[in-house]
Amino acid sequence: MSRLFPRLLLSLAALLAVGAAAETARADLILLPGQSAPQGGVGKTPESVLSIQSPGNTTNAHGGVAWNGSQDVISGEIAKQGEHTKTLTFGQAGLTNASGLRIFMDIEDPDNDLILHELTLTAYGSNGAILFQGSFTAGPQFFTELAGGQGHGDYVFGLDAIQAARLQAAFESDPNLRLGLFARTSDDTGSFTNFKLGQGPEPIPEPMTMILFGTGLAGVAAKVRRRKRAAPRE
Repeated sequence: MSRLFPRLLLSLAALLAVGAAAETARADLILLPGQSAPQGGVGKTPESVLSIQSPGNTTNAHGGVAWNGSQDVISGEIAKQGEHTKTLTFGQAGLTNASGLRIFMDIEDPDNDLILHELTLTAYGSNGAILFQGSFTAGPQFFTELAGGQGHGDYVFGLDAIQAARLQAAFESDPNLRLGLFARTSDDTGSFTNFKLGQGPEPIPEPMTMILFGTGLAGVAAKVRRRKRAAPRE
């Protein structure tokens, strides 16, 4: 029994650490309930980056903007091109660091709701190479419009701590990198959905409690094992 206890502690610590790591790996773009979504748009803060619209009387929409090294490449059902759909540098988005990056989603649907299936943020190097990519992996998720009128933001998304560190490293390697966005929605009846990029108030904390707890259990198990080895045998 004395030998079994340290083994059980080590097994539990390993399971907790693996589970926490897996959860972190799934969390790229995170919905941030309760964070304010200020008004913005073209030439304002936060700045417009993407506007998609379901064509005709259909209910599905998708679209994105990328950077090929010399110009923006727009694809999908874009409601508003030009200044409304474009890649942005950190400076153009008003960003001072990746941990404060926020994506603001503005719903303009006659039924006041939509389903978000995909939302992907991509950082392109000056030559068009992809340096970073993070996605909202909780979709499909149902959203209702919270505020009326164009230019507002209904929901806020941000990067988790690990992904923010990766984007920050990419930015430091290429300060001229450009940020593009791709989104796919359904139940979006003929209207458009706008996305804006801007700076948030605070970095998103990383939930490390379970990892630290697992590490502590592993340390306890190791200490018990060392004591057993050092104890004189009768």
